[in-house]
This record gives sequence, structure tokens and C-alpha cells, in this order.
Amino acid sequence: MNKQSGDISELVKEHVQALDPYAEVVLLFPQGVSIHEDIQIYVLSNEKVDFRLEQQYLDAKYQVELLSGQSISLYLYSKSDWHKQFKDTPIYQKVSGEGVYL
Repeated sequence: MNKQSGDISELVKEHVQALDPYAEVVLLFPQGVSIHEDIQIYVLSNEKVDFRLEQQYLDAKYQVELLSGQSISLYLYSKSDWHKQFKDTPIYQKVSGEGVYL
């Protein structure tokens, strides 16, 4: 992990993971040299995902973007939905294999 990814990780811990310390938070960094790709944050919550919860995480994501100057995509799922509905998808495999768990 380079300095920038370490800085982003700290900001994500401070603003995103702090909303629910029991949620799994996984960072997926762009591969290669393209600076136009977003860092992806996958939040797997124990709670049912509803509008209120989604808004809290989006507010936290905006704080990370403002402080880091980096474009970020946030994906919020309940843990049960993620592990049941997505387990046979390429993105599930990529997040599981290449993601940085906080």
C-alpha cells in the first residue's frame, strides 16, 4: 500500500467505518496508471440498507472526497445480500481477492 492509499484508508476509517464499527469495509484501488478510475469502497452492513443508512454513508463518502481530493465510489450492501446474491459474480471475486479490508 502506497502513501496515498494509506491516507485514504485513514480517512475512510475516520469517516465511513466510524458509522458502524461492525460493518465490513473493503477498499478496491484502481489497477494500472489510469488516474480517471475511482477508488471503490464496499460497505457490508449488518443492518438492513435503507435510505437513512445510505444517506449517512454518502455524507461520509463526500467528506473523504473533500479531504483527499480523490474521486470515490461507494457501494453499500447488507452482508447477507452481498454473500448470497453476489457470491458468483466477478465483482464479488475481485473485491474478495484484491480488496483491502479495514
